[in-house]
Amino acid sequence: MGETERVRQRALFAEERRLSIYDRVQSEGKVAVENLVDAFGVSAATVRQDLARLEEQGLVQRTHGGAILRSTTLFEPTYAARQVIRLEEKRAIAAAAATEVREGDTLLLDAGTTTHELALALRRMSALTVVTNSLANALVLMENPNVEVLLLGGAVHAGRRATLGPLAIQCLEEVRVDRAFLAFNGVDATQGFTVVDFEAAAVKRQMLARAREAVVLCDSSKVGRVAFAFAAPLTAARLLVTDRGITHAARRELEEQGLPVRVAA
Repeated sequence: MGETERVRQRALFAEERRLSIYDRVQSEGKVAVENLVDAFGVSAATVRQDLARLEEQGLVQRTHGGAILRSTTLFEPTYAARQVIRLEEKRAIAAAAATEVREGDTLLLDAGTTTHELALALRRMSALTVVTNSLANALVLMENPNVEVLLLGGAVHAGRRATLGPLAIQCLEEVRVDRAFLAFNGVDATQGFTVVDFEAAAVKRQMLARAREAVVLCDSSKVGRVAFAFAAPLTAARLLVTDRGITHAARRELEEQGLPVRVAA
């Protein structure tokens, strides 16, 4: 193995370790440096560097001796950070959601890293019409000449790589589709679907209103969470597709409130 390959492997291992650390913070609420040293077999200095990097990405807040989760109702990691968080789970969710799509369908595809994985899964289909407010989704799907892509107008939100605002809502008023695929920051049995700001909430509500049926894609870390802005009740969607990390209790609570849950394999 050459030096370039060794450097690449070290970078890959470091990224995997940071994602594992972030998963621990999400599940436990906090982590201690000494425990992470034991868990990963690296030095305390390396762990502190990992926590510093996660803090730079807006995922954790460092404390004396460790870190805690940044879990305010207004918090959302950067798009780049979200692209690598729970990537395996998002791909499984996207693969399961893709089975809900038929050739010839008209679709609304929300902005987000999980819906982007769905766009990647759909790009080889032979006949689709997709309306999206996501620049990333549009770029992926436009590679297939058999997929007609309609990009919603509006103000571009750099942090989401998507269009939002009154113009996006106005564009949606002219659309009627077979099904919509959406993502939210929080999915809670009592508080419904929530996001971090009112602009995103308004666009998502309009998407729900313009689709014959809606499927929500959210990894299990979003289940039971409540973000700042209410977007819609659980009954606005036909189905939630999530990963195997969802607890039996959480699934039961959602289904009792009228939201069927499908767990991706």
